[in-house]
Amino acid sequence: MNPLRAITRPVRDLVDAVVLPFKALFVVGLCGTINWFTYSGTWWVKWVALGMGIAVLVAWARAARLLLVLALVLWVGRILQRRYGEQAKAQFDDWVRTARPGAAAVLSAIRQRPRGGAHPAG
Repeated sequence: MNPLRAITRPVRDLVDAVVLPFKALFVVGLCGTINWFTYSGTWWVKWVALGMGIAVLVAWARAARLLLVLALVLWVGRILQRRYGEQAKAQFDDWVRTARPGAAAVLSAIRQRPRGGAHPAG
């Protein structure tokens, strides 16, 4: 199983919702032409059209589900931003100010560390 499938699946669902109707038109048209040239009293192309129609409806349903989930996430995010936004931002900024070491302290720590695991000659 592809581990990236969870990431690429939503994009694939949206692409299928847009591209699959055109593929269905091509396939049904091609099968209709073949059925017309080889007509022996049965129009079997109707079953191809039915199957491709079901596939298009399923692709549209998957895309609608994805868009519904994204809209729900956006709605919940907006509610949380309105309720906790400024307070949470202020707390995070305070934490960054206290937790982040100064640039001089980082440089002195890097310079004091011995390279390659050997102790400096002294």
